[in-house]
Amino acid sequence: MARCKRCGKSKLFLKLNYDGICAECEEKERQELAERLRREKAAREAAALQRLESIPKREIILSDEYRKRQRGYEPVNTSNITPKGVYDRFVVFDTETTGLTPSKNRIIELAAVRFIDGEPVELFSSLVNPEREIPPEISELNIITDDMVADAPTISQILPAFEDFIGDDLLVAHNIEFDLKFLFHSGSKLFDTKRKYIDTLEQAQKLLRKPRRKYYEDYDYWDYDYESDYDVDDHKLDTLCSYYHIIRPYEHRAVSDALATGDLFLELIEEKQNR
Repeated sequence: MARCKRCGKSKLFLKLNYDGICAECEEKERQELAERLRREKAAREAAALQRLESIPKREIILSDEYRKRQRGYEPVNTSNITPKGVYDRFVVFDTETTGLTPSKNRIIELAAVRFIDGEPVELFSSLVNPEREIPPEISELNIITDDMVADAPTISQILPAFEDFIGDDLLVAHNIEFDLKFLFHSGSKLFDTKRKYIDTLEQAQKLLRKPRRKYYEDYDYWDYDYESDYDVDDHKLDTLCSYYHIIRPYEHRAVSDALATGDLFLELIEEKQNR
C-alpha cells in the first residue's frame, strides 16, 4: 500500500511522484512555490523602488535660455571597459521619446543618476513637454501621457540644468547613440572631444555571447542555434537586467532605466575585470 510522505494518506495503488508525494500534495507544493516566488519578487521590487526613491534628487532650476534645434550629428567615440580601468565616478542617463527619429521626434522624459564608488548618490529627473501630442503607442509603452507633460518644462528650460548635473563625468547609457542624438538635436552643448562615453549595449555585446546563427538545410533558412553555448538571447536592457537579476521598479521610464543601466555597467565592469 502506497503512502504519501507529505499528508500521510495511504491507499492501494495510490499514485506517487518521484519524491513520494501524491498528486493532491504535489499541486499544493506547486501553489506554495508559486506564492513564495510571487512574494519574493514583490519584496525585491519594493526594495528596488525604495532604493530609487532614497536617492537624493537634484533641484532643477529652469532656464530662460532658448536652445535652437541642431543638425549634423556626428557619432561620438565610445570607450571600452578595460581590465585595470577605474570607474569610481560616472553618470548614467536615459531618455523617453515620442518616437525613434531624433530629427522629427521629441524627448518627453530625461533622467540621469550619478554613481560614486559603486553607489547611486544623486538623481536628475524630469518629464519634458514635447510641445506636440504623444503617440498612443508610446504612451502605452511608457505610461507617459499628454496630461502628464502638459505642465512640464520644455527641453530648452531643463537642458542647462541637465548639463550642469552631468559636469565633466564619464557618461554612460544603453545604446548611447540613440539618446545622444536626441540630446544633440534638442540643442544640447554636452558634446566635446574631452568627455569619455561608454555604451553598455556595445560592452555587453563584447562580453556576453548570443546564440550563433545556423543554416538549417532541411528548411532552407537561417536561425539561432539555441543548443550552442551562449550567455544571453540578445543584448536588450530587459534581457541583460534579467541575466544579472537587476530589478527595475518602472520599466521604460527614464529614471528607472538609468539606475538599472548604472547597475548593469557595474556588472559588466566586474565581468571584464574578473576574467
